[in-house]
Amino acid sequence: MYKNLLILFVSVVFLACKGESPKDKDLSMVAQNQSAQLELLGDGKLRFLKLSGNPYERGLAHGKALKSEIQEVIHLFKKDIAETTQEDPDAFIAKFLAVTDYKAAVEKWMPESMMELKGISEGSGVDFETIFMHQLGDEYWFNAKDVMAHSCSSFGVNKSAELPSITAQNMDIPEYYHGFQTVLKIDDPDSGKEIMVLTIPGHLGITGMNTKSVSINCNTLMQLDYGKTGLPVTFIVRGVLEKNKQEDALAFIDEITHASGQNYIIGGPEKVYSLECSANQVVEFRPFENSSFTYHTNHPMSNTDFSEPYLMQLESYGKTVEEGLYECQRIKSFQQRFTEQTSDIEIEEIKSVLRARDHEGRDVVSNSNTYASVIYELSEQPKFIIAPGKPHETDYIEIDF
Repeated sequence: MYKNLLILFVSVVFLACKGESPKDKDLSMVAQNQSAQLELLGDGKLRFLKLSGNPYERGLAHGKALKSEIQEVIHLFKKDIAETTQEDPDAFIAKFLAVTDYKAAVEKWMPESMMELKGISEGSGVDFETIFMHQLGDEYWFNAKDVMAHSCSSFGVNKSAELPSITAQNMDIPEYYHGFQTVLKIDDPDSGKEIMVLTIPGHLGITGMNTKSVSINCNTLMQLDYGKTGLPVTFIVRGVLEKNKQEDALAFIDEITHASGQNYIIGGPEKVYSLECSANQVVEFRPFENSSFTYHTNHPMSNTDFSEPYLMQLESYGKTVEEGLYECQRIKSFQQRFTEQTSDIEIEEIKSVLRARDHEGRDVVSNSNTYASVIYELSEQPKFIIAPGKPHETDYIEIDF
């Protein structure tokens, strides 16, 4: 379905040397066979990186294979921090990590991911604190940026007699990340599954699926309450994808403390769930009772655990919670296409809504912030389908597990 262009094979062997700390020596001893294969797909628009080994080994290979891209992305991220906060970005990162405690939640629920980040840091030559901050996009936006940022759109449909369950999303992120579209394919030998994630170089993943037909899509809900503790979105994505069963992924979402307001569409082989999560609540959303499908953008429709900054903004504009600050146009694109009479939703219909530009404004499904569009077919032979760019301009390709 596509032509692979193999441009790099990385195989690195680390040996212990004099002057290493005991911890560093331990890490280098476990990195004997780590490797990565990097390809360009989709007419060169998509980096596709295959990783294997333990978390540290995968991170180290990731960091080395995408070293220049990671360093460039970090430069752009720091530039954004400086422009947003009017502070030195390194000083801001140090202060941000000092006044928050996300690491404690990561160590509690996703400790192995810290080893993967250490590998990315060492492989890329970017210090660990900055790499950790790079994972905190949503938490950075919640704590330092405009309350109404973001414009993602997601969809999911249950399995039917004729068709498998499917989840899908346009992932919309700041434009300075565009051009770095990357997919990681991770071989997890302990569980016998593979994980595929859309990401940014140096990042653990922003949406993805696995070969056990578990998937996750994300939409920021900046109106909802958040905290300076709890598990950040990036680690929730990877935590869900490490599960072999959808019920375990749902239990994980319910068990953890959430650092940020977020909608997660959790896919499984039979059914999909749309969960609105805040610091204090997890609430399911469906368009109507017994709906076989669901969709979401960036406006809470079930969860009422609003943040104080959002309530203050409403008050300043003389708006009620029911009115909101503005009306989302993207949600109308889904509502118009998928109603109580809709049945047997096929991939081409999902592609159609993900390409939608239903009016002249900026608040359209395929918009200037759309980094990539993904469709996950959760069948016995799962399919990862991606348009590495705005789907009204970029063709979809299928990447094999």
